[in-house]
Amino acid sequence: MNSIILYVIGGIMICFVLFQSFYFLKKAYDRGLEIGLSEHQLKETIRSSAFFTVVPSIPILIGLITMIPIFGNVVIPWIRLSVLGSVSYENYAANAIRAAAGVDTLFSDPVAFSTAVWTMTISIMAGLFTMIIFFRRYEKKLAHIRKKDSRWGELLIAALFMGLVGTIGAQQIAIGGYNTLALFISMAIMLIIGLASKKWKWMEEFALPVSILSTLGILYVLIV
Repeated sequence: MNSIILYVIGGIMICFVLFQSFYFLKKAYDRGLEIGLSEHQLKETIRSSAFFTVVPSIPILIGLITMIPIFGNVVIPWIRLSVLGSVSYENYAANAIRAAAGVDTLFSDPVAFSTAVWTMTISIMAGLFTMIIFFRRYEKKLAHIRKKDSRWGELLIAALFMGLVGTIGAQQIAIGGYNTLALFISMAIMLIIGLASKKWKWMEEFALPVSILSTLGILYVLIV
């Protein structure tokens, strides 16, 4: 569970992701020069894109840190959150297996540890297969709905998302205590940022990291 082999696998995956990133960055940069963009324009685009990529990624880093105590090491969260996945799903799946196994940390139970890793890895692949098989039909149906009435298309996407959020949120309410308090604090902060973003559009990019960090800060003050 803490084998050097896992760290080697994680390192290979990280290197592959970084290679892809720099490869396509170079291709995009060269293409930008071909179509007449100046080096100054391209460098400014890279600088601004990097900033608006790193800041929204803070919640993922926080998710990785919160998953370390669950697994007893950093390697599995590191691998899972470096490729295809979702910090909310990975955390949810790991905690569900830990609770079902009745252990404080998955590292103390090899079976629970293995089950969590397989659950996180295989289940997230369902999205890929669903997209491959059903996306074209879904896209056509959604386009048809939007053509009839654009509001229904927006409502459908919002309803699907809120269903997911409601499922996770209901669990935190059921747990009670600081979990429920954290949920309502983050909801209030997101509401404030949402209202403010109507005037300052750029704030939308920072809504999630600001909400998470602010909620953690407020809870720290309340608890300590």
